[in-house]
Amino acid sequence: MANQNKIDIKETMVKEIVYKDEDKAREILKQRAELLKISITEEEIKGAQLEVLEFKLANESYAIDSNYITSVISLKELTPLPCTPEFILGIININGRILAVINIKEFLNLSEKAITNLNKVILLKYQNIELGILADEIIGSTYIYTDKLQATISTLKGEKNDYLEGITENRSILLNIKKILTDDMIIINDEV
Repeated sequence: MANQNKIDIKETMVKEIVYKDEDKAREILKQRAELLKISITEEEIKGAQLEVLEFKLANESYAIDSNYITSVISLKELTPLPCTPEFILGIININGRILAVINIKEFLNLSEKAITNLNKVILLKYQNIELGILADEIIGSTYIYTDKLQATISTLKGEKNDYLEGITENRSILLNIKKILTDDMIIINDEV
């Protein structure tokens, strides 16, 4: 009978340990669930994320919504176009498609830097409009929060400020590609 009591006591102890471990496990899972819940709530508080491509122009960082970007290529053969505004550098052939390349620095009246073979062309598309813009250097792709954008830029006056959506938290200027690509200055219908 004494051996039976020892076995019963051991079984009871094992059951208590198992129940204590299950309770501890449940408590840990509850804590983890609360932490995950907080993270989701923080993301919702920060607002909508937007994936952008950051690049350099005239020693400043700019960004473009990646939804408008079809690709990024190196500037190679560029054919100049006569009788076009100064900001239109020329045209390039991309897989049989002829696209205009604009110097966005000239378009936005930024300080000029010499064009070299190190420049990249960011190919953009909005509806049926396709063109390339020249970038001094590609920084990379990142995410920004649209509700954290600073609304205006004090150094850019007048209509040029309309081409900007704002400044990101890390000081990149987000360009409004819809307004740039649909601007009357970009669309040329002159006959020579």
